[in-house]
Amino acid sequence: MSAHVADATRIGRASGAKAPEFQELYDFDAAALTLTSAVFPYDSKIHRAHVVMLAEQAILTRDEASRILHGLAAADERASIDASLRTYLPYEAALKGEIGPVAGKMHIGRSRNDLANAGKRMFLRDQLLRTIEAVIGLRHAVVDKAAGHLDTVMVVYTQRKEAQPITLGHYLMAISENLGKNLDRFRELYPRVNQCPLGAAATAGTGWPLDRDRTADLLGFDGLVVNSIEGVAGWDHVAEFAFDNAIFLSGLSRLASEIQLWSSDEYQMAELDASFAGTSSIMPQKKNPDSLERSRKAAFAAMGPLVGILTSLNGIEYQYSAARVELEPRSIDAMIAATHAMTGVVRTLHPNKEQMLRYAAENYATMTDLTDMLVRRVGIDYREAHEIVARVVMAAIDQGIKANRIGLDLVQQAAIAQTGQPIAVSADDIADALDPVQNVARRKGKGMPAPESVQTAIDDARLELRTDHAWLDSARQRLAAADAALATAVEAIRA
Repeated sequence: MSAHVADATRIGRASGAKAPEFQELYDFDAAALTLTSAVFPYDSKIHRAHVVMLAEQAILTRDEASRILHGLAAADERASIDASLRTYLPYEAALKGEIGPVAGKMHIGRSRNDLANAGKRMFLRDQLLRTIEAVIGLRHAVVDKAAGHLDTVMVVYTQRKEAQPITLGHYLMAISENLGKNLDRFRELYPRVNQCPLGAAATAGTGWPLDRDRTADLLGFDGLVVNSIEGVAGWDHVAEFAFDNAIFLSGLSRLASEIQLWSSDEYQMAELDASFAGTSSIMPQKKNPDSLERSRKAAFAAMGPLVGILTSLNGIEYQYSAARVELEPRSIDAMIAATHAMTGVVRTLHPNKEQMLRYAAENYATMTDLTDMLVRRVGIDYREAHEIVARVVMAAIDQGIKANRIGLDLVQQAAIAQTGQPIAVSADDIADALDPVQNVARRKGKGMPAPESVQTAIDDARLELRTDHAWLDSARQRLAAADAALATAVEAIRA
């Protein structure tokens, strides 16, 4: 979480530091790894786990396994400097250069096909955990902001038209609920990604007596991709990750779009903190919502990998194929950067409470409650009441009367014009119906905007977030335990 002095000035500044989360939107692209480089550290773990298993199965002698394991450290060091060694055959050649022909025995019982798929699954599972952590952080920021705005009355829009009074807290808890569903999707994907295909070899398995479960355990997998063809042909987990990313980012983009509207010169409902905004190079009056637009750009770009992956699968048979489109690190890094940026935007956003309330009071968003009041007090049907209030609004607009200035006389005129007779309502009835604060207070049902209802939603969300944190900690602990077990097994053979 970045520390900075709050700055809600309307004018953009050429000087002043960007928040680190905002700067990440500028930096991620240059820092992105190729998929080959990103997967290489996982390939190194796979080599070690495979050699340990081969030794335990007496397929390799202890001396052969020890020599290979010692050589791997040197080959890894060379590959850290020379990226050309990060693909399998050049890497194996480098290993042979270190320890001689015995290096070729490391490949017993496997293929580049199952090796590549296993390494990519390990990479993707770590990216899933990274994604889940970022979305949890965003949901925390949203819920915390909502808790501070239980009474901040504003208008909710439908079809970009003012609809009804709510609170900012209520709006943000809608975003929170959406984020909760995204977290569910990412968590549900994890066990499908975290399956080990090793042992599938090229596609038909191997005659060597491998212990597939042992290798999977040493690498932190939850289980096996059992069928050997599915082990190298399966790609639905990649498509599903891209799909989940696109769904999540579409919601993130919608939030960014709404905040961008709120912060426009015409709305003036909220201001971006200066640490998440830029300025024009030529127009000194401008405060540019760069963090929002760059986050939305990341969301737009997420559609490309999804379409590419699905198109590539639709064009090939159910077998191993190098024609399949990958989910590249850059795409995931863009999503994480946008998530971090929007977390900071929400955390530091400066709502204009007075403007929000003014819109809710003046701009006819309270007409639903006026209609409901007529139904309750007068006993007429809803459609008749709807027509009376429509006449009220048209007359008020013609006469330049704001919603909170509508009085008994205007309502009676509309009622007479619609029904031919006055109705039994009082000025107090009308004033109460047109009060946006009371509009909100009346909506006490589950999931509605009354402060007590929103507080219940906040409490529920915080419980869910504790569960999410516990799940994430447990997943990482399991992977750390597997790393420790692998290191112990390697040292037992190397010693």
